Amino acid sequence: MKIDKSLHDDYATLTLKGEFDTFYCPALMQEVETLIERGVNHLVLDMRLVKFINSTALGAVIKAHKRCRAEGGDLMVAQASPFVRDVMNKVGIDKLITLHETEGDAIKAVIKHLNQKELAGDAPVDHEKVMISFLDEIRNKMIGGKKTLVGQMSNVDSHKVQFLWNGSKAGISAEQGKQLFFSGGEIHLKFQVKMIKRSFFELMATVDSVEASADGGVRITAKFKKVGDGDREALSQFAADMEFLKRQLPGK
Repeated sequence: MKIDKSLHDDYATLTLKGEFDTFYCPALMQEVETLIERGVNHLVLDMRLVKFINSTALGAVIKAHKRCRAEGGDLMVAQASPFVRDVMNKVGIDKLITLHETEGDAIKAVIKHLNQKELAGDAPVDHEKVMISFLDEIRNKMIGGKKTLVGQMSNVDSHKVQFLWNGSKAGISAEQGKQLFFSGGEIHLKFQVKMIKRSFFELMATVDSVEASADGGVRITAKFKKVGDGDREALSQFAADMEFLKRQLPGK
């Protein structure tokens, strides 16, 4: 089986081609984990070219679906081949995972889910993800190789960003996290503020402060090293708008 990946701002499409059996389950799960590490938790599985799928592969699709849900996202199947649709219907997977007739229908469902999250207050900045990477070998060795870490934003303006990061799953304590994000250390950040623009901000920053957070992770404040005029204006306007809303809206 072959997996083709198509990345978009808010979701990714994985097109599966060939026979999906036990041998290819790890490949699918690796793709899913890689996307989640990059902050993409809404996935569309295009299965129109899947000629065969076995029971283990069906289990992998369910695991991928649960993994996306655990990260606040979703996984949907688009234009399943007659064989795949028949098997999924017989097993009852269609009651757990939505099977869409076309990729367009699946994408519309993804966008609807994202919009509902925004209307529910899940996202101007809180719950948005920030992808963090290091340029030096020492810190990359501390995290087991050159990787992209994923934090959770809490605030941003035209000069700085604040975010939470928890390394407990990787066996990294809060104290070790303080060493990783030491004051004055440079970090590369990639994040979205969807109320400003759909594309990502990619900026270099310098850690200004780091402290332990209540969940066993760390809270980092990082100042941007250089921000383009357009991005600076947009972030500044966003911060001013959010401050106005906090003063005007009840409960804010």
